Amino acid sequence: MKLLFIARTYPPLVGGMERFAYNFYNSYKKLGDIDLLSNPGGTKTLIPFFFKAVYFLIKNSKNYDVTHFSDAILSPIIPVIRVFSKAKISFTVHGLDVVYSRYGYQFLIPFFLRKADKIFAVSHYTLEQCKRLGISSKNLAVIPNCINTEKYPPCSQLEIDKFEKKFNAKLNGKKILLTVGRLIKRKGHAWFIANVFCELPENYIYVIAGFGPEYEHIKNIVQELNLDNRVHLLGHISDEEKNCLYQISNIFIMPNMSVVNDQEGFGIVAIEAGSYGLPVIASDIEGIRDAIIEGSTGHLIKEKDVQAFTKAIMFHNIDTSTLRNRVLSNFDCTEITKRYIREFESLTGKNLTSTFG
Repeated sequence: MKLLFIARTYPPLVGGMERFAYNFYNSYKKLGDIDLLSNPGGTKTLIPFFFKAVYFLIKNSKNYDVTHFSDAILSPIIPVIRVFSKAKISFTVHGLDVVYSRYGYQFLIPFFLRKADKIFAVSHYTLEQCKRLGISSKNLAVIPNCINTEKYPPCSQLEIDKFEKKFNAKLNGKKILLTVGRLIKRKGHAWFIANVFCELPENYIYVIAGFGPEYEHIKNIVQELNLDNRVHLLGHISDEEKNCLYQISNIFIMPNMSVVNDQEGFGIVAIEAGSYGLPVIASDIEGIRDAIIEGSTGHLIKEKDVQAFTKAIMFHNIDTSTLRNRVLSNFDCTEITKRYIREFESLTGKNLTSTFG
């Protein structure tokens, strides 16, 4: 069984879908026969990549048993594959690629998605959004995002000292709350600072790694509340700095809020944090529910519940000694990839399980 994986967006771009695409390809190639057609330019090069993919499929789609897409946006390519091959067609859908609503998107993309052989939703929330679009339940399955199992290099005191100096952040003796990701409204950073963090004791600091359209708004709130010494907006950081942050932080924060047509399909940073043994306190909404095992890897809190967030942060009862193993037992990339392979076997009637048992 040979698979073609088409990734609309791919590293070195950074984000949840890019991490999914990277993990899927690199995990699958250890177990099966896979070719990659990827777009490392993202949105900027999407149109030329679309035509590149069409040309490639016209010439080569007959060589594959399955063509799998990393998200829904390239679904208008389906008719090309149908004309030139008998390959089964499948998609992983994440959330925004299903609910996005501008410029006729909700007519065009669902129309083509309904012609796919299989659609894998990364969460039960995303699956429900697919059903809402009229996609048949028999063509749907839930397979979550995954995390690699390798141990991370320990963060040395020298690296911590360099980090503190670079970002002018005093970390020693502090309770460190961490958020990593794009600064957009649905992530809830501004609400959390103004309503929850400002009520926490002085020994708590909040470190936010990432950039986005909400950066200036968040910065202004921090200044208005005189929290400059306790809230640190780091902007873009290196992988080494992120690795260090995950290791020295106490709690990972995901105070997401509901925003029309901009939902959280899964929340891959929750399992990334958990792979470091870091408990997650998050809003109990949308696809985040599938990324957190309540009471074991974190706590799910009612959206915008100030008292509940405060209590969970100050008095959480997560056993951090078993947290990493619990995350890996549910979201290990090798095991998740085997689930995909079994689904592809079912679609094609061809067997690959002998390679991994």
